[in-house]
Amino acid sequence: MGYKPLFAMTCTVFLSIGTAAVRAGETINDTGILVCATDKWDEKEVQKGHKLVDATSRCVLIPDEATAKKVTEACAGKYEYQPDGSWKAKGTCTDSYPGGDKIFLNWEEGSHLKEYPYVKTGGTGKYQGVSGGGTYFYENLTDTLSAGRYNGKIVLP
Repeated sequence: MGYKPLFAMTCTVFLSIGTAAVRAGETINDTGILVCATDKWDEKEVQKGHKLVDATSRCVLIPDEATAKKVTEACAGKYEYQPDGSWKAKGTCTDSYPGGDKIFLNWEEGSHLKEYPYVKTGGTGKYQGVSGGGTYFYENLTDTLSAGRYNGKIVLP
């Protein structure tokens, strides 16, 4: 499995409003399970032990709230691995909700972090102007599959 922390973002995280009414200024708990598949892991060694990776993945976000709708997520990011074994990564995700509305977010990962932070940066439709964020963590199940949890909040505009 090597260096690859399965770009689950990594896949980070995201709003689980489901069938709840959307109210301006409302803060919503955003917690659940994420399951991700890595689509691309383009690794290049630029010097001995120093690797750069372009990665993309797709995830399904399964909210803890039983009535909330599942969300799909597409993510892209860049990882950097150092000869001393440390690593860091940054990227973006787009969460797609039933009905077509989207939420955009930025994420960060690294060997120096116990949980990975994400920040919601906006959206479309009823999520235009959304903010919020939280943390997530995942473990690699195979070279291309990962699973974990996300825990955050979303603030409606």
